[in-house]
This record gives sequence, structure tokens and C-alpha cells, in this order.
Amino acid sequence: MGVPLNDDVIIIDDDRGVVEVLELYCENLGCFRNIIKARDGSEASKKLENQKFALILLDINMPKKSGVDIIKELADKNHANSLDSVVIVSGELNKTVLAESMKRGVKTFLVKPFDETQFVERVKGILAKVRPGLLP
Repeated sequence: MGVPLNDDVIIIDDDRGVVEVLELYCENLGCFRNIIKARDGSEASKKLENQKFALILLDINMPKKSGVDIIKELADKNHANSLDSVVIVSGELNKTVLAESMKRGVKTFLVKPFDETQFVERVKGILAKVRPGLLP
């Protein structure tokens, strides 16, 4: 019998195609109880306040609230979620966004387009830190 699935992931991206790919990759990992989705930063803020996630897949350019705004929230509050769990998934990473994110503690980035191997590599690194033993 396998390990019980207790950990959740949230995918925060306004691009439906990217969300579908990330959801498939997360399902293929086989280690998450729930895959939660948020289509904009405002919706993501609410979900992040109400639930703890082992992994936060975060786009930067979104309506209502940007990924940088979400990072600031995670950094500034006594938040249930940790910046250690964040993977920034973005098509463009300008130096200012990169520097701001890193300054606040985000260390993992995945630049679009990416493949499943690159995704798994980044996610395994995060989960090894925040949830040791979750992945084989």
C-alpha cells in the first residue's frame, strides 16, 4: 500500500493551456492529494490564505494581482504558506522581477516553454526541502 496523499499543490496561472499541462505533470508525479487552480492573483490570494500547499506554481503576469504581489503577500505576512514552496512559472523573467523575487526568498524558476523533465527536476528540488520523503 502506498503512502497516503496529504499534500496539495496550487497552480496559479491565467493561461488555460499552461494550467492543463502543469496539472498533467502534477498528476504524473502521483504525490498530491488535490490539485487546486487559480486563474488570477486575487483568487490565488484567497486560496493561499485558507489552505497550506506543499507546492505553489506561480505565474508572474496575471490579471487583478501579479505573481510579484503574491510573493510579497507570502513574504510579508505571518503566512501559512512558505516562499520555499514557490516555483515561478513564467514566459518572461525580466531582471527586475527576478531580483525582486529572489530578494524575497524565491529560488526556483521555470521559464516557458518547458518540458516535463525540467518541471520534475525543479519540483523535486522544492519538495525535497519542504516535504522530505514525499517523492521517492
